Amino acid sequence: MQINFKTILYLIFIFNISPGCNNQIKVDINSTIIEGHLQNPLSNKIYFCTYIDSNSLFLGNKTAIDSSQIDDKGYYSFLILNKTPLVFNLESDSKILASNLFLIPGHHLQIDFKTINNIPEINTSNKESKYNNFLLQFIDSFYQNKSVYHEYYISTNYMDIHQFITYNNNRKQKQLNFFAEFFANDSLNTDFKNYVVNTINYGIAIDRLMYIWKKRMKSENIFGDSTYFSFETPDFIENINAFNCPAYIRFLNLYIKDTYERMVEKGELPIDKSEVLKPSVEKYKLAIKLLNKPFRNVVLYNIIYNEMNSLGKNNQADSLITNSLDSMDSWFCKKYSL
Repeated sequence: MQINFKTILYLIFIFNISPGCNNQIKVDINSTIIEGHLQNPLSNKIYFCTYIDSNSLFLGNKTAIDSSQIDDKGYYSFLILNKTPLVFNLESDSKILASNLFLIPGHHLQIDFKTINNIPEINTSNKESKYNNFLLQFIDSFYQNKSVYHEYYISTNYMDIHQFITYNNNRKQKQLNFFAEFFANDSLNTDFKNYVVNTINYGIAIDRLMYIWKKRMKSENIFGDSTYFSFETPDFIENINAFNCPAYIRFLNLYIKDTYERMVEKGELPIDKSEVLKPSVEKYKLAIKLLNKPFRNVVLYNIIYNEMNSLGKNNQADSLITNSLDSMDSWFCKKYSL
């Protein structure tokens, strides 16, 4: 089960450049410039973080692959050569300044951080900057706005399933409308459009899975019908065009987790009633049964990684955690005689 996503996430070179020197740099078609200013720097460096390989993508862990000095006036800049679009963060002093922005080869972004709280602001003099300004406003409008935040994270916990379906459908439509109105009459880069639409669609599906999970944790028996799980279609579950979307990776893991828990509730697992229920093994089997490669790899890596990690760092298997899925899978199958 060799993981191969070089065509999805591939960086040719990453270069750090000194702030304020962009006019001295020879830029080719794949060069991407990120520059800006911090009003209240937390340190003398700012870091560019992204998924360095399929393992980090599957675990949702971005790694700092480049840094820029912040000069005495607060300016920073990066020159990045990338062949494919990337999802990235800008971080400083262990603080995420901007998260899940979208980098397209050849674009030029100016991201400033204003006020003492380092609120990001993007100059929208070009379309690529407008793309990321949308992402910032989208997060603020649907996750960070105080009234929306309270309803999304708290009030929904007290809704019955019918109320939640109505809320969830309305939330999706508002997000799609926000997207359409923000870029009215604009022609959009296909990769960016897919990223936004997938972020919305899989975010909404995640909300439905999380609602059921939270009710389950409260021992409230909530069972959704086919209408509730209408998103569980082959094309939605296995979507190769969504691999650069963090929401999709999370969705796949939650999909297998929820399937497992629903089967346990119905008494369908373990299939052999003489066996002790082993959650990781049953989820592993479900991933093999329900998902094709490369989609199953997303789930298998998480299942086996968590199993290994639970053994503690002193266990010899811990050395395999960052290795290929093949070696991890061999360890797991041997451990459980699969």
